[in-house]
Amino acid sequence: MTPPHIDYQSDSQNPKKGGFAGENSRKIRISSIEPAFITPKSPQTKAILMQKEVESFIDSVVAENTRKTYIRGLELLEEYMGKIISEIIDERREDFKSDDVTHRRRLDRRVEQFYVWLINDRRMKPNTAWAYVTGVKSIMSYYDISLKLKIKKPRRKANDFVPSIGQLREMYEVGDLTEKTLLSMATHIPMRINDFNEIKKSHVNHLMNSDEFPAWFEFETRKTKTVMPCFITEETIQLLKKYIKTLRPDNEYLFQGRGKQKLNEDSINRILKKLVKETDIDTRGKRVRFHMFRKVFISVARNMIGLSDDQIKMLSGKRVKEDMDPYYVNMQLKPWFIEIANRLRLTPTKNNERMGNLEEIIIKMEKAFGKFLRQMLVAEGTIQAFTGKPKKKVVYWTKMTDRELIEWYSKETLEQGEN
Repeated sequence: MTPPHIDYQSDSQNPKKGGFAGENSRKIRISSIEPAFITPKSPQTKAILMQKEVESFIDSVVAENTRKTYIRGLELLEEYMGKIISEIIDERREDFKSDDVTHRRRLDRRVEQFYVWLINDRRMKPNTAWAYVTGVKSIMSYYDISLKLKIKKPRRKANDFVPSIGQLREMYEVGDLTEKTLLSMATHIPMRINDFNEIKKSHVNHLMNSDEFPAWFEFETRKTKTVMPCFITEETIQLLKKYIKTLRPDNEYLFQGRGKQKLNEDSINRILKKLVKETDIDTRGKRVRFHMFRKVFISVARNMIGLSDDQIKMLSGKRVKEDMDPYYVNMQLKPWFIEIANRLRLTPTKNNERMGNLEEIIIKMEKAFGKFLRQMLVAEGTIQAFTGKPKKKVVYWTKMTDRELIEWYSKETLEQGEN
């Protein structure tokens, strides 16, 4: 049976907000469909069967918050187009059979107009609108009918709150046993949140009687499918010994939600916001979320310890080149972690507390001097004047951290003086 024709030109008069053109018993909004991870409905008509394709796509998305964003984006597209997603997908497939490039790409142009509509009519910020468009792009890619959009991803401003080591210690001090355990593990294991809440009791049970620290277990990340070493300090082990005794035996997860479920992402972020509020930390209007731990860990690894990008990737579960595998096999990661953990200790001694403040001052000084060197090196003739080497050296130093740049510049200046 030939699918109903979609007249894209007739969409110039958009339906009112909250309305849905052509809604009836056969055409339902995507928000009316319960995704597969809740309670899938049995197919009764062709329209609902096509909407099952949406359910299949949503079920393939790993991150919980991403699923919510994609569902909302597809819902808004329905409102804008006046058609259900299954019809849009079906029409897209038909368009792909056309030899006329303009006809084949007409949905691309409509999605670009949809992006503008979100910003102008729905008063959304460009980054929010882009997130919803990403959901549309993703479902089309899922069914091999990809979009080629002319709009570019807007530059994202640094809107995440990244606490100092001192602020993490303040949050730790006011937390209860569960919050202290979560904070301690998250500080030393730079996972993404949708991996962190998948940690099970079985991952750490065998480490409780460990005599060697840091103890560790391996975890395969969901996004990159890489095996990540998860190091646990003695400080964290002592917390876990008390914390595990409070857990329900019928729930396999280390951080437990209701019933047999894991603690969801929203609940974890609420805990962090609560701790920030209780310590009266000024976030300067930036959002508090779990990803801050990953940023703190990487910042310490790069700026305080001076690890390379590949070393940091191995410690944080990112893909690395195959020639870096021997470092993992030969246990070279452990001493790197120990250096980082010493800086991230949440129960510092008096000397450590003083060192923590000193380290923050040093980092600020390095950033200031690094900024000065970059401004100097990009000026006309400065590379030739200070290093006597070709300007292709610019490609190298622009990739350096502030500390690496200072060390490089000092070495180059000394060599020049000796010559």
